Amino acid sequence: MNKTLLATTALAFVAATASAVDVELYGQVNKGVFAFDDGADTNFVVVDNDMSSSRFGLKGAQALDNGLTASVLYEAEMQGNPSNNFSKDFTAANNQVTDGAAATMTERQARVGMSGNFGGVYVGRQSTAIDGVIGQDLAGVGDVMNSENSDIGGGIQFATSTGAASGVTVGGSTFGLPSRSNSVRYDSPIVAGFQGRAAIAQGGDMDASVFYEGGMNDFTVAAAAGVHMNNDSNQNVANRVDTEVAASVSAKHTSGIAGTVAYTTQSLGNKAAAVEEPSAWYAKVGYAWDAYEVAADYGVSKDYNNVGTRSDDLTTMGLGAQYNLGNGISLAALYRNFDLDRTALTTEDVSLYGVNMRVKF
Repeated sequence: MNKTLLATTALAFVAATASAVDVELYGQVNKGVFAFDDGADTNFVVVDNDMSSSRFGLKGAQALDNGLTASVLYEAEMQGNPSNNFSKDFTAANNQVTDGAAATMTERQARVGMSGNFGGVYVGRQSTAIDGVIGQDLAGVGDVMNSENSDIGGGIQFATSTGAASGVTVGGSTFGLPSRSNSVRYDSPIVAGFQGRAAIAQGGDMDASVFYEGGMNDFTVAAAAGVHMNNDSNQNVANRVDTEVAASVSAKHTSGIAGTVAYTTQSLGNKAAAVEEPSAWYAKVGYAWDAYEVAADYGVSKDYNNVGTRSDDLTTMGLGAQYNLGNGISLAALYRNFDLDRTALTTEDVSLYGVNMRVKF
């Protein structure tokens, strides 16, 4: 039997026989074609966009007689050559690109929940309470541009001035907040646009955040702030990350002009005297009209390599455009420059450019 027909029949049977919750099937395929120039040569890649990976899922909710609502979410992620992991093989004769990972299908989220006037409690593998805190962004071109800009190109290794491998990657010089974990999470009711979230993960990590969505005169505003406490690390490890604090705020005017700023920093435990605590900031401006969006961004990440007496600053600049065709289909284009400034190491800039297509269903 045709595999597609068999899978469709199986899903239809499950939906028809399940009596507790009516579920909805959803998903997307998100692929990009990019080239990058590391100062030594230029390479070409076809990737799964890690800013919002290819996935499919089932979600549903059921109102109960006691006034509560039960919910379920299962989401599988399918990635082949994720955009944050591909790299160039400096040892190969033709400097070929190495895939970031073999094609996989993994559990992205699988949780159950119960909600009511008190808010909601959710259990399972799910988004952390701090997930999305750094990414409140109304400035557009979200398919290829956000504050965690190493999601596209993070595995690229900088080349030295002689064309050799530096040992430093784009992703290794910037931040990445925890996004999903096996946890228990509480979301408060939304009051005047504000919602609080708190979670404790398997192993003891804890995080908490506050989100806001609302309007002020001709402006739409989205903002969030949160903290992640890393409670399961080895206490004897030097320069361990104890806490991460992050925040972002974005505003969009009815004219289509929008702006975003974001900031994050880490607090280190058992810190050597010469080591600076890492931090990063990000700014973006954009304009949208009809189905079109354009944006420019700029960011600086400082000392995420914990290199002690050597400073380690990564500066990123980008230009992007997006065309939203409707029905969940969008096209985007990106140019980005990564510039590493590290004491006692001279590296070439990395230029990344390409196009992306996302199709939702």
